[in-house]
Amino acid sequence: MSSVIVGVGNPLLGDDAVGLAVVQRLKGRVNAEVKQAIAGGLELAEMIVGYDFALIVDAFHGEGVQEIDVDRYQETVANHDISFPAAYTMLSRYVRMPRVRVLGIGVDHMDISEELSEKVRIFIPVAVKKAKTILEEENGHII
Repeated sequence: MSSVIVGVGNPLLGDDAVGLAVVQRLKGRVNAEVKQAIAGGLELAEMIVGYDFALIVDAFHGEGVQEIDVDRYQETVANHDISFPAAYTMLSRYVRMPRVRVLGIGVDHMDISEELSEKVRIFIPVAVKKAKTILEEENGHII
């Protein structure tokens, strides 16, 4: 089974970059390709084409670390694109799309900054552990 984990975020918008930080810690530690996305919607959907399973890790406006329903997932990165659920549905008419799960890390707000807040930074190990659990559930191959 081929799997991909994609961290989504903007490294210039403070806590929005938490998805990027989580997947950086997973690189080389999971049996999945690890990618980073600064754009959302269509570009994100195109990044996962051809895989059997995709895990998307992103900030969301809320609390804690939790799975987000794919149909309600809204990328936090600023873009002028269509939403990920709409892009996924559109592409699935033409190409094989993977099963998808979304892991969200709650943030209060995003400021122009290249640093994560301490509040969000403490969620990174929790998100890494949860991402590994999800990947194990999906393909049973954790390194």
